[in-house]
Amino acid sequence: MSTSGTYNFSMDIDEVIQEALEMIGGEQTLGYDPKSSRRSINLLLQDWQNRGVLLWSADTTVVTLAASVSSYELTSATIDVLEAVVNVSDTDIQLDRITMEEYLKIPRKSQTGRPTQYAVRRGRTNSTVYIWPIPDQTSYSLKLEKVRYLQDVNKSAVQIADISRRFLPCLSAGLAYFMSLKRPGITENRVGFLKGEYEERLARAMDEDRERSSMRIVPRLNRV
Repeated sequence: MSTSGTYNFSMDIDEVIQEALEMIGGEQTLGYDPKSSRRSINLLLQDWQNRGVLLWSADTTVVTLAASVSSYELTSATIDVLEAVVNVSDTDIQLDRITMEEYLKIPRKSQTGRPTQYAVRRGRTNSTVYIWPIPDQTSYSLKLEKVRYLQDVNKSAVQIADISRRFLPCLSAGLAYFMSLKRPGITENRVGFLKGEYEERLARAMDEDRERSSMRIVPRLNRV
């Protein structure tokens, strides 16, 4: 016997919901389950992003800097900026991130030159990047490694969740747990089992979803 030779396994939202409801057992309310399940999936995805950076949700954006402009508003899909570099004559130079409090304490915010620092104000709907010093020319560009929100789930058929397939086991288990909280007749022991199963699967997936580069710690020595 031979293997399939393919590597394309996936599950659409309908299949995720079906898998989760089968894990729960008990009485089914099929007319309301899909809508309720989609809402729970969206809440699950938001919760995952509160727990850490998901690698597939990070990407690089290039912003062309304008002379004398100190701030740039990012799209509503952006959660935060992980790293920033300024490109000067095809050379990337790392910027230091400072807090908004530190940025506000800069005495001369109108100072011009090559940017060396940036701060991020994370608003309710949009994030804004502030750079300092203000660019003194238009030949600079800013490269941002940013993390974005996962896309919404708004259909059950012919739609997949905006996740790596490595997270499908914990998505279905998490949905089963969330739905068990809303479905009548599910025992407390069953709810507790589903929660434990979900957290275990999610912990494995989050542990695997990480960078594998070496970590180097260098002490910062301040001269007195």
